[in-house]
Amino acid sequence: MKSPFKSIRTELTVLIIVAGIVVGAVVGYLIYRHTVEQAIEATKSRIETTMAFVKASREYVRKTLRPKVYELLAAGCTNEDFILEAQSSSFFTASIFKMVNRDIPDMELRQVAIKPLNPRNKPNDTEMWIIAYLQSKNLKEYEGITLHKGRDYYVKAFAVIPKQSCLRCHGTLEAMPRAVKERYKPKSDPNWPVGKVNGAIVIYIPFDEVLARARMDGLVNGGITGGVFILLSALLLAILNIRVFKPVDTLKEKVEKISKGELEDKVPYQSENEIGMLARAIERLRVSMKKLMDMMS
Repeated sequence: MKSPFKSIRTELTVLIIVAGIVVGAVVGYLIYRHTVEQAIEATKSRIETTMAFVKASREYVRKTLRPKVYELLAAGCTNEDFILEAQSSSFFTASIFKMVNRDIPDMELRQVAIKPLNPRNKPNDTEMWIIAYLQSKNLKEYEGITLHKGRDYYVKAFAVIPKQSCLRCHGTLEAMPRAVKERYKPKSDPNWPVGKVNGAIVIYIPFDEVLARARMDGLVNGGITGGVFILLSALLLAILNIRVFKPVDTLKEKVEKISKGELEDKVPYQSENEIGMLARAIERLRVSMKKLMDMMS
């Protein structure tokens, strides 16, 4: 295949520049991915800690606090038939989330469900998509980077799968405790499906600054790497220019003169490498041709 370049010097220069750009781009991308992955791992650690507390709290309400309050209600300690603050794990979780969102502004926790009793727990478009995704794939968790409120967020969602005990409040209006009906005034039966995904606990952590920092780190470090590669390659090219290209140019000029019959000037050679060996071969050719021309004259 014929090269588009007339000079090896030019060809090497172009190849070095292209290689430098490619190396810089690859290094930049790898640094970007590494920065993002590190941030994701740190974010996951925060989410796992948060969810461990949430799950422990919900289990405490269900297994310890709720049964105890039922005993007190059965003993007639109050006229209420249900204590939301003590017996509803959903209400408890929502209350905790409200405090966390207030005290940790760079983290947003949401508990959402289809047909919730509290209208504030209605899913937004992003959360509705996540719930539908969990339903369609029969999954219990979802995570990813998504757009929320005009910003990039890392989102982790845990499926809410109603149990039979949840139908006390989220089944029919007839079975619903009086205290729940008076507080939320539902117009229709929630009818949450037992054993199927009906909502999610969603944790949002801002990720746009992380992505911006990762892109900048990638650009800067990739540019530095590519620049260093090009500089080192340029140094190598300069050495080649002195040690190879210029001597070859000199030999080319000498060969052109010999081809024109100019045989008086000796061909210089100062090294024992391949260039020097070529120079000596050309010098022998010059001497042989000069002897031949002298004999013919």
